[in-house]
Amino acid sequence: MTTDEDATLMIAMALSEATGRYAANEIDAAEFVQELTSYMSDDIVFWSNYTPSWEPLQPLFSQRRGIDEIVARYDYENEHEVIEDGSGVPFDLAVTGETLYYTQTETASFFNKPPVTWDMVTKIDFRDGRITSIKMFLDPAPIEEAYPAPG
Repeated sequence: MTTDEDATLMIAMALSEATGRYAANEIDAAEFVQELTSYMSDDIVFWSNYTPSWEPLQPLFSQRRGIDEIVARYDYENEHEVIEDGSGVPFDLAVTGETLYYTQTETASFFNKPPVTWDMVTKIDFRDGRITSIKMFLDPAPIEEAYPAPG
């Protein structure tokens, strides 16, 4: 790995650690925002290829812009999603220049309903040592089957 690729990986790990501390209520929202400002650009974009048909899931996968909207997404996730212990651990990690890719198999339940397992690839783009976008590419079929739109 190059020095830049190593730095990119370290930023992603720091973000993951901060997110975990926030989810565990070890830091409050103000501290979380402060940490995110050191890892993310002001114009950060969260994006997913998936738009759930069941409306309550949509805020988890809809596009978000800026740190405040990213924090709101994490809050919604912490309130309505329970990720099964041991799932979601990144594998197939690749760092190329200012882009990080990794794969996850995640199992989670939403809104206290039965859990579902899906595969996802995440792409994180960096600029000047800060995250500019987080893009999730996932196979929506398992989620759609477990959480269909009513009707």
